[in-house]
Amino acid sequence: MPHRTRTLVTSLTLIAGVSAAHAVDQAPTDNGTRPLAQSAPEFAPGSRLQVNAQRQVIVRGLVDLDALIQGNYLDANNDVGDHRGYGLIRAELGTKVKPDEHVSAIITIGYYDEAGSAASSAASTSPTAPTVPANRGRTVVKDAYVELNQFLGSERLGVKAGRMPVRWNLREFKGGFVYDSRANDPAVDSWDGARATYNYDTIDITPYAYRLPDNSSLFGGALDWKPASSGDTRTFLSGSVNLERNVVLRPVAGNPGGTGRRLITFYGGADFEINEFNLYGEYASQRGEQTSGVRFYGWGANAGIDWRTRLPGGQQYVLGVKADHLSGDNNPTDGRNYAFINNWEGTGDCYIVEHEKYGELSRYLQGNLQDLKLSTGISFDEHNSIRLGATYGIFRVPNPLPGQSREFGQEGDLTLTWQYTYNATFRLFGAAFKPGSGFVPVTPNPLVTKSDLVYLMGLNLGVVF
Repeated sequence: MPHRTRTLVTSLTLIAGVSAAHAVDQAPTDNGTRPLAQSAPEFAPGSRLQVNAQRQVIVRGLVDLDALIQGNYLDANNDVGDHRGYGLIRAELGTKVKPDEHVSAIITIGYYDEAGSAASSAASTSPTAPTVPANRGRTVVKDAYVELNQFLGSERLGVKAGRMPVRWNLREFKGGFVYDSRANDPAVDSWDGARATYNYDTIDITPYAYRLPDNSSLFGGALDWKPASSGDTRTFLSGSVNLERNVVLRPVAGNPGGTGRRLITFYGGADFEINEFNLYGEYASQRGEQTSGVRFYGWGANAGIDWRTRLPGGQQYVLGVKADHLSGDNNPTDGRNYAFINNWEGTGDCYIVEHEKYGELSRYLQGNLQDLKLSTGISFDEHNSIRLGATYGIFRVPNPLPGQSREFGQEGDLTLTWQYTYNATFRLFGAAFKPGSGFVPVTPNPLVTKSDLVYLMGLNLGVVF
């Protein structure tokens, strides 16, 4: 590690120690309810240290540990040795310095690697992950940005610039449908760029520009409307227009991949909370130019409903249903690419097919996925400290290549969560995916014709401070 990085980590550690000894209150939690509007990394409360009458220093961080067993991700074949057990370690330590009411600076140091890896490239040899981020296995500057409040004397205008988290999620604690900097589970889950937000009553207008990790560029603007709540009824509406240049098209079955010149994505989403029900939906349509002779015509959508209630004993109960549709391209020679190009989504409803950290077999496709998912969960006490959740999903390929099946497979997940303390949580989880006849042709080893169970078991401990 370079000397300057060691010095910075040491300094942050000293600040954290001093802050823990002199903490006077708790900083608010970032819950990600506003797209493109979070002011800091997604940590839980940190300690706030009053340095002097004006300056404030907030130190916060996390340690996230996983022990995992998984197999058959590459070929759904028990006879091929692609099963293994391994661990993941993520640690972050960050500080937010606010010298006055107009300026804040945020710097976060992060580390992410497989447990026991001696070399920085060890994670790239994983035989079971569909994709492995190149920047695992090293200490990185995860966040480095400034916030300018009341910019140019306007109380409604704020500006952020630097390396910052981008969480374009419609619903709380869920990943973004189109743009989320946590996509693909990298060590650096922030993007370099700038954005401004102008608040007019209940409306936020946000133009932005980012340089993405694959050297493509993103330009756009979003408009969010959150009218005043009325009792148990809440509404949130969001829309955006986005331009990606030099967009990367990953190689999948029937398409060698490459780079698209420009991709325009029109997005709209709505979230309604009505008493015990939560209804939501998102839609995105794409146009643009892949090459001089090929145009983009993809689209994607999702919709769902959750019912949350309390049982007579005080336990919380939730029941939900959700459907997704991502268009695909089954004729690469017709001059139109109908695949929904969604490189930066953060969907993680099912561990094996969709989750950014634990699976994402959907990356064997470019768009071209349709699903119906049922979920349920119950707490075992009125404090919601012990919870059991289950998800079942049916996945299909809406536009398979000629001669291939539409049946991608079915997945079932179970998760037992124990809220050990306010800052520490254990999760024990397992998942099984039964491939359909349409799964094997799109895997990295299409010559294998078996369809054995793809499986995952894991234990996670997350501590935030």
